[in-house]
Amino acid sequence: EVRPRFAPSPTGYMHLGNLRSALYTFLFARHNGGKFILRIEDTDQARYVEGATDVIYRTLRDIGMDWDEGPDVGGGYGPYIQSERKDMYLPYAEQLVREGKAYYCFCTKERLESIHQDGEFGGYDRHCRDLPAEEIRKNLDAGMPYVIRQRVPLEGSTSFEDAVYGTITIENKEIEDQVLLKSDGYPTYNFANVVDDHLMGITHVVRGNEYLSSSPKYNRIYEAFGWEIPTYVHCPLITDETHAKLSKRSGHSSYEDLLDQGFVSEAIVNYVALLGWSP
Repeated sequence: EVRPRFAPSPTGYMHLGNLRSALYTFLFARHNGGKFILRIEDTDQARYVEGATDVIYRTLRDIGMDWDEGPDVGGGYGPYIQSERKDMYLPYAEQLVREGKAYYCFCTKERLESIHQDGEFGGYDRHCRDLPAEEIRKNLDAGMPYVIRQRVPLEGSTSFEDAVYGTITIENKEIEDQVLLKSDGYPTYNFANVVDDHLMGITHVVRGNEYLSSSPKYNRIYEAFGWEIPTYVHCPLITDETHAKLSKRSGHSSYEDLLDQGFVSEAIVNYVALLGWSP
């Protein structure tokens, strides 16, 4: 069964880039007789905006994109709001630690800021990668704050296939030992994404091409667990008149902005549908 998902973060209005990803995901699901899945990714508590989830619901319904599974309609793979799935992620992160595919990192925020400009290994010097087991146990017993980082190979490269861009290859030395679980117990965006997509049986992921460079990180997690990798569909960025990525600074970058200007919903959908392809 074809199961693509739209997984927005409730951080504000429905940006046109988000709207296009949702529309392409919805149309792909309907064209293939599959399920359109809505998941709210609210693990970034610092950027959470009150009421933004309602904006997502309202926008999708206004356009006519009805979801088959989601927070308010249910389904067999819930909960469909990431913060309600918080307790699911720790066991998976600890599994990778036990298997030697991840490790505890006790570096302080100050230390990380001091080395961030180094650039090697994606910005982290892997200081805690090979700590002795006794030191790790001592730190844990003392209640020292920690994150769990993935252990990325030091040599070689990682490749993946994209439905739009073809084969993409990244040298492993450019991939950081990314954080999987933060010190507050919440998963990082990448880790939660992979775990949720796997547990929900997601087959296709449609998103902007700013995630192309992150995809090897996702795939490293999939491979660490031995899970099947979904089909990636990375769409070109929507840009403004200066060819910069469309953002709130560009003005009128959201669905509601265009409604306020007097454009009707059908015209906005037609315009967004043609951004990236043409019949």
